[in-house]
Amino acid sequence: MSNAWFQFKQFRISQDRTAMKVGTDGVLLGAWAECDQCHNILDVGTGTGLLALMLAQKNPDALVYAIEIDLDAALQAAENVKASVFLDRIRVVHADFRCWEPDSTTKFDLIICNPPFFTKSLKNPDNQRAIARHDEELPIDLLVFRSMDFLNDNGKLAMILPVGRFKEAILIAEEAGLQLHRILNVRGNQDAPVKRVLLEWGMEKRALKTAELFIETGVRGIFSEEYRRLTDMFYL
Repeated sequence: MSNAWFQFKQFRISQDRTAMKVGTDGVLLGAWAECDQCHNILDVGTGTGLLALMLAQKNPDALVYAIEIDLDAALQAAENVKASVFLDRIRVVHADFRCWEPDSTTKFDLIICNPPFFTKSLKNPDNQRAIARHDEELPIDLLVFRSMDFLNDNGKLAMILPVGRFKEAILIAEEAGLQLHRILNVRGNQDAPVKRVLLEWGMEKRALKTAELFIETGVRGIFSEEYRRLTDMFYL
């Protein structure tokens, strides 16, 4: 998915000026996240604006705030939003989540993030891509504890992570007082190991729901029926 643009059913993502392009991780998270009852949604590190646009499509009553630290990415996200039918319900903000403060009366029903994955590893020499991929700018503990300041009493936090960072995230969320509600383990195909984990936490205690998804059938480029169903409202 490395073209200069990517066409979805109801919006188009231009991505020629952003470090991180449209990818399976972002599409999975946006399709999996539950936002039916959400009025205010916060997308942290919006990049191209993909998640903000997906959630605005899923919930016609939601107002989505999309925060992005990189100026070029924020400008491109704003362009993608402006070109969409959801422009009146998405606010792109060029800001650092570590110090950003919303209006004092604004609390969020859902905070969603496809966070930087890599830590303590050799950085890409492209600084823009390094910021997008490495978590020095947005470590998981900061993301979780800052989110706690902005969630309402029934709010949820959702993210996607490599399976190797699953236990770390669970411990941090427990320390913050969040309850794990849903887990989706993602495999490339039925015989592949779990590669990604999608997680949803909330303030209230609920029975944990765990599921598994294979992206492909085992034949390269042929998506599984489960993945097709999950993403059907977005992919052409």
